[in-house]
Amino acid sequence: MMHAFRSNELPQTSHAALLSALRRPAHSYHLKTTFISLKGWRRMEENRIRSITGWFRQHFGKPRNDLEQVKPSKCSQASSSSSVSDPPLPSVLSSSFRSSLRFDVFVCHNDEDSDLAQSLTSFLEAPSNGLRCYLQERDCPAGGAVSTELLQAVQDSHCWLLLLTPNFVKDDWCSYQMHQVLSEGPMSQRIIPAVVNMPRSQLPPELRFLFTVDLNTNKDFGYTLVYKAVLHYLKDMSEKEKSSSASHSDG
Repeated sequence: MMHAFRSNELPQTSHAALLSALRRPAHSYHLKTTFISLKGWRRMEENRIRSITGWFRQHFGKPRNDLEQVKPSKCSQASSSSSVSDPPLPSVLSSSFRSSLRFDVFVCHNDEDSDLAQSLTSFLEAPSNGLRCYLQERDCPAGGAVSTELLQAVQDSHCWLLLLTPNFVKDDWCSYQMHQVLSEGPMSQRIIPAVVNMPRSQLPPELRFLFTVDLNTNKDFGYTLVYKAVLHYLKDMSEKEKSSSASHSDG
């Protein structure tokens, strides 16, 4: 059986203690011993993180700053890769003989073969090859007389590339250009016939005695042969020019 106390039956000491507790301010309880200040907590966290970071650096290698010093910069990587991918151009392309004319190669072709002519021209003019080509549809000024501009371009080019195709042989305008080239430099290394889809027996009679570049089997290899032929002519004529200048100075 539960025994209920009346209020007047409570011990006097307990009643006084209860009144004293109710009158005590809330902040007077043991808060100072239970909680720490925010500043102290931050300092403890910083010390803990610094200790963990130092342990990782000690056991797993160099600090980040040291690694960044060892790592090459992006600029140096780009310059090294560009120096590898872009070899220097042949020295003959810096010769005074080469600079004496405006173009290295005059490209003669039929209109139906424009795509092939532009492909070959892009190869020769690539930064790694560095030649200067003349294409009539690209380089002939608007409003100029075609025959006059053509003759000027032929005379202002070191070599003449004839893109021989069935369309070329049937074209009177191509035949006119071919004869202009032959009149400028007959029996010379300056004429480079490049044959596409044609047997040698169907070549124009004027060109059958010349060495031709075959573009039927491997166009990339044929493009390279054309490039080497131009360089060979420039180098040969540049050396002759130097020999001639040396002989005149000795005399």
